[in-house]
Amino acid sequence: MAAFSEMGVMPEIAQAVEQMDWLLPTDIQAESIPLILGGGDVLMAAETGSGKTGAFSIPISQIVYETLKDHQEGKKGKATVKTGGAVFNKWQMNPYDRGSAFGKLV
Repeated sequence: MAAFSEMGVMPEIAQAVEQMDWLLPTDIQAESIPLILGGGDVLMAAETGSGKTGAFSIPISQIVYETLKDHQEGKKGKATVKTGGAVFNKWQMNPYDRGSAFGKLV
């Protein structure tokens, strides 16, 4: 649990990870988890079985938990707008919001 906790992972999540017998983070997890928790954008590429799914899901689980907790406590983040009791993100995904490097819609 100490290894994941040292990267900023909440104790509850670190304990759950330890119960799955993930005692030490893989290289890609050790490098990416602190960056994701810090709000950075991360692009990962590694071979199968290297821990990419854990590198993504561990910090994302924590971010979702913290965001929901903030909403329940009435804290407003700078990325949300409250209108008529509903909370909306200022940014919405649009299939046309992408660079030319991703190819064209068919």
